[in-house]
Amino acid sequence: MLKSLAKYGQVWEQIKSALERENELYDFVPNAKDIWVRDFMPFQRHDGKFLVYCYNPDYLQGKNTRYITDCSEAFRAACGNEMLALDFCAITDLILDGGNMIKCCDIEGCDCVIMTTKVLYENPGLSHREILNELESCLQAEVILIPWDAEEPYGHSDGMVRSIGRGKLLLNCYSELDQNLGKAVRKALGNRFEIQELSYGKKFRENSWCHLNYLELGNAVLVPVAGLASDRLAVEQIERRIGKIGIPINMSPIISGGGAMHCISWTMYANSSHPQL
Repeated sequence: MLKSLAKYGQVWEQIKSALERENELYDFVPNAKDIWVRDFMPFQRHDGKFLVYCYNPDYLQGKNTRYITDCSEAFRAACGNEMLALDFCAITDLILDGGNMIKCCDIEGCDCVIMTTKVLYENPGLSHREILNELESCLQAEVILIPWDAEEPYGHSDGMVRSIGRGKLLLNCYSELDQNLGKAVRKALGNRFEIQELSYGKKFRENSWCHLNYLELGNAVLVPVAGLASDRLAVEQIERRIGKIGIPINMSPIISGGGAMHCISWTMYANSSHPQL
């Protein structure tokens, strides 16, 4: 869909050029109903298995149900029937969203997945404890819940915090976005991580949130930019924190829809350090 729609043509050409320059493998998910592939594709756990879930978010109900792509069908179309075997995947009936799952390890090496509390509201037929028990069972990791910014309907953790190595997290620019929410997120994460934060000072703009929604490759990072005063600072800071070359991708048409680079991509990890598209 990203490739076929004219309004995203220039964005795709930038991404394609960067992927080919970095010798990254890439392909497309057939018959996807929307560009936000991260949200409906399976989540790859720490052990390499894929979690297939029910993708039926509240923000796509009513007239927007036509945009819902079935998680298992998309996985089958992209990777083949054999990937749905028990050797490769786990299955849950929970309503989840791939954009609301950030895989990380704390300073003690404990496998964790960071999610916003929106997951509790998406599964109203279960108690909070039942939801958490099922999540930790199917993810085979400890689930850390951070506050959901209710003014943002999607409730995605990948726009709030990202893993930058064992025991290290990169926080979005909450000192400029929302100081109270930033403090609440830090409190929820406790002292289990070294937390670094993006900051743009006087160059902060309304859409500066987009920079954290990057895509990490083997040797580079595709950083969303949008002609903002914060663009250059974001690339420099992300390069320094991750230790990889930052490649700016102008994503204005995507950002206007509420997402960026991480949202429109899905990764399969061939090993623990190198993501494959």
